[in-house]
Order: sequence, then C-alpha cells, then structure tokens
Amino acid sequence: MREQALLEKAIGRTGRLVAVEPFGHGSIARFTIDDGEWAGEWFVDTSRQPVAVETGFVVSTSDGVPVARIWKHPLDPRLPALRTAVDPERLARISAAAGSSGRIEARVLAYRPGRRAVVRITQHGVHLFVKVVRPAEAEDLVAIHEACRSVGVPAPEVVHWSPSGVVVVRDAIGTPGPVTAATMPADDVVDAVDALRERLLTVRTRRIARASVATRIDWHLARIGEALPDRAADVRALAPFVIANARRVGPPRVIHGDLHIGQLFFHGSAVSSVIDVDTAGLGDPADDCAAFVGHATASAVRNDVAGRAADAELLQDLADAAEERWLDSAHTRALTALHLLGHGIRAAERSPEAASLLLDRALEVTGLRPRR
Repeated sequence: MREQALLEKAIGRTGRLVAVEPFGHGSIARFTIDDGEWAGEWFVDTSRQPVAVETGFVVSTSDGVPVARIWKHPLDPRLPALRTAVDPERLARISAAAGSSGRIEARVLAYRPGRRAVVRITQHGVHLFVKVVRPAEAEDLVAIHEACRSVGVPAPEVVHWSPSGVVVVRDAIGTPGPVTAATMPADDVVDAVDALRERLLTVRTRRIARASVATRIDWHLARIGEALPDRAADVRALAPFVIANARRVGPPRVIHGDLHIGQLFFHGSAVSSVIDVDTAGLGDPADDCAAFVGHATASAVRNDVAGRAADAELLQDLADAAEERWLDSAHTRALTALHLLGHGIRAAERSPEAASLLLDRALEVTGLRPRR
C-alpha cells in the first residue's frame, strides 16, 4: 500500500492500517503503532491540499511540491485547535481563567482527520462538547446551529466559539436514538425521522451540506475492490448501476448530511435533539435516506458478526423499515449502495467477513442479487 510505504519512509515503521478516507485529490490513511518511540496514531495525507503550517513530515517532488504529509495525532495541520482540545491540563488552565476549577476529563468521540473532531469534556459531572474544525469554518458552524434552532430543529445550544476553530455546545437532551430504537417500533422511529427531515427543509441557509458519496464513486469502488480482491466480479457488476444512478436528481434542499440513529435523541416518540449538524446544508435529500439505511444496516452486520444476534435483529428491523419507506428509486438505492461500500471499506481491516456481507447488502439493495 502506497500510504504505508510513505509512513515507513518518514519514520521507519509501517504501522497497522486502521482506516482510509477520501480527501482532496487523494486520501488520508490512519495507522496505529503499538510500541516504541513512534507509538501512537499516525496519518498519511496524499490529498495535496495546502496547509497553513506544517506539523509533521513532508514528502515532496524534486521541485519541492508536497505529495504527502505525515503527522502524529493530535498534530493535525488543518485542525490547529485539536492539540488543546484533547489536553486536560490546557483545558484546566482555560477553565481556571474563566473562574472554574476542578479536574477535567477529555475524551475524543469522533475524529475525521483534516476535517473535524468532537471531544467531550467533563467537569463536575457536566458534559460539554468541543467541536474542532478548520479555523475558517467555526463561525459558519455557529450559524448553522442557530439557523436550525430558530425553526425548531433541536440542535444543541452553542455556548462558546473561537476563530481558532473551536465551537462548544451543550449536551443533547433526551434518550439516545439506539436506546429508543430498542423499545420503539421501527416504523414509529422512521416517522419521527421523517418529521425531523421535514423541519430541516425550513432551515434558512445558503450553506452547502457535506459532499455526497456520489462525488467519490470511483474511490469507493476501487477501495472495496482492494479490500476484497476475491469479490472483484461483484464489484464490477455493481459499478454500472451505481455510476448510472448516483447523481442528484432535482434541486438541492436542506439536509442533515450525515443522518443516522446515533445522531438522534428522543423524548417520547419525537426527536428531542439532533447532533452533528456540522454537516447540514443544501444537498441531496436522498443522501440522508441512504446514510440512515446504510448506517443501520452496517450496525446490524457488525453486531451479527460479533455474535450479538438480538441487537443485530433490532437494527436490521430499523434498516428494513427505512428502506421500505425511502428507497423507492434507483437513485436512492445507488446512494445506499455507496454508503454500504463506505462502511465495508472501514470494516475490512478488522473484519473481512463484515466487509463482504456489506458488499452483499449493496448488491441486494440495488436489485443485482436477490434478498436473503
């Protein structure tokens, strides 16, 4: 693998591949090194996208053009505030300057290298969530939270933000979606999500949602082919359907951009909070449908492979209810197949079985293989 060779060139260790995400003209690959002086998480960025300040190793052409950047977490060159957000001592000093004291715990909940991170900080039993983004995006992120809240979309309240790329929001209100899905009928969950999607359509914004999976068709097909070389024929069979049907149909509308059950909290039968509206804006409504079905299906597969049959059945019931409601066109099914491939690519390193099952689901959802 090219990224692994670049890491070895920089530090003399190859590491264990954890994940690869498309980025710019290339990708960002995440590796783990378990021991020795280089122990930690390392990232190899082949996007060729510029950065303000270099924070690691740079591999350049003979004429000085960067072709790869290699850095160790948390020194992400595009997220300069990340180093502070994950350092309890630095956070404690900031808190003390604001008149508060006491131990602060910091836990990274999500991290997409080069794009964003979410860190939960806890002090005196109170949770706040620090969203770390590229500095130029912080004010825009505050604006989309406020635009959502102004029309009744229950995004968390912003309590602080900084042009350095930090936005701090309050904890979500309600019962987490995965817990609710275990007790609420799947059709009722989908009803609640539909009500939220209707409310999102009223948000006033010119912001563009996170890029659709349809913008990286070739990347998804190539990566799943690399991850599952023995399934090359199935990937080739899937490609024409996805290529022909994945492009958006109709005008852009306001969407969440990364909609799945883990983003939702419930009070009774209604959504009481929706988190990570960082990805929201004008986009393809079918992407939200596809993301929801893809995530629920992938979660069901992971639980099934791990031997948690009851959890797998609940999540598959949710995926089936959403599929029956929303996947009524070749376009939405093509997008869902791409989301499933994305989950398969991420699963492949740890569980080739799960990756293969997700490719099976992609073939089934597009009608290229009968549903089992």
